Amino acid sequence: MVHEQDFMQLNQNFDTSGNCRARIVNLFLIPTLIYIVVIVGYMGFIPLKVEIHSVILIGLIYLIYLFFIRHNAYYASCKFRKQYQNLKEELKNYINKNSLVIEDTTKANASIDDFLKEFTLPLRNTNFSSVAAGIFPTLGILGTFISIAVSMPDFSSQSASVLEKEISLLLGGVGTAFYVSIYGIFLSIWWIFYEKIGMSRFDHDILIIKENTKSFFWNKIDIEKIHFQKSIENYEKLNAVFNNIGSSQLVENMNNSLAQRLEMFDSIINTEQKAMQRSNEYMLQSQQQQLKANQAYEKITHDVSTLVPMITQAVQQMSTILDTMQEKENSIEETTKILNENITALNDALKNLSASNLESVYSNIIKNIQTMKSDTDRIGWSFNQHLNEFDEKFTKKLQESLQMIDAQTAQAISQVIDLKDELK
Repeated sequence: MVHEQDFMQLNQNFDTSGNCRARIVNLFLIPTLIYIVVIVGYMGFIPLKVEIHSVILIGLIYLIYLFFIRHNAYYASCKFRKQYQNLKEELKNYINKNSLVIEDTTKANASIDDFLKEFTLPLRNTNFSSVAAGIFPTLGILGTFISIAVSMPDFSSQSASVLEKEISLLLGGVGTAFYVSIYGIFLSIWWIFYEKIGMSRFDHDILIIKENTKSFFWNKIDIEKIHFQKSIENYEKLNAVFNNIGSSQLVENMNNSLAQRLEMFDSIINTEQKAMQRSNEYMLQSQQQQLKANQAYEKITHDVSTLVPMITQAVQQMSTILDTMQEKENSIEETTKILNENITALNDALKNLSASNLESVYSNIIKNIQTMKSDTDRIGWSFNQHLNEFDEKFTKKLQESLQMIDAQTAQAISQVIDLKDELK
């Protein structure tokens, strides 16, 4: 990274003195004085005969010269020096922008000539400055021919005296016409003189800038030097490599390394073969276990299908016993109804009871009560007997069914556990 203090030496060596206005005066002073002499001669204040057409043509060439003055190198070199601060700032940015690090050294990988060309380009128009030295004499010659054409008589007179007068006018016009060419040639010489002075100052200033900033730029010599050093280092390393390659120790190490790699390769192949064999065995076991699982599933399905009708039969038997109990209950209800009817009849008889038939009624009541008691005892015994038979049969059937279900379930669970263990 380049900073302001890095340009201290350039600041001391670069000359920024000079007055640009004075240089403009130097460029147009003599041509202006000559044109003033032409005008004074035309006006007759000095013994210099100049025609009006020559004055006009010289004036046109002078105006064109004034337009070209600011593109002369003599004036542009002064502008270049006055813009030194801008040049220094832009040069610093240009170097930092194109910096390149090689071997811990940072420099700009760019051309100082390209930068100076780009910086000086707005100072003047090089197209105008390049044609100025040729355009002024060309305009002078053109003006001379125009003056001759304007002063040319028609030579229509037939008398000798008039003809001699016309020839005198022609020669006088031709003499003044050459003033235009002379002025044009003088401007060309004047332009080239100051152009060369300005270019020499340009070259001097640019040389100072290059000399004081060459340490900031990579040049061809530096790059070739670094490249040569790197090549020597690479050759030394390559030589060392060749020496190592030619040594017996390296060959032995390479052989050992190759042998180790071959052993490792054989080990990998053996491992892959074992893994393939185990994979095939595992696949075969998986197929066998899958077959056993299918068989167990089919057996469980068969046992369940066998167990379902038994459970259905037990349920049907239970339903039959429940129906029997319902019938017994209906019988008890009928007996109760008959008893109620007897009680009603007894009540009706009691209503008609009298002292005369009390003994007869009492004996009938005793009989009826005994009859009802015996019927009730008979019905209760029969109900209890049927109920006990039902309980025994139902309990026995239920126990058998549960035992069968438990046995089948335990067998199915055992088969599932065995299958799970085999799958693991």
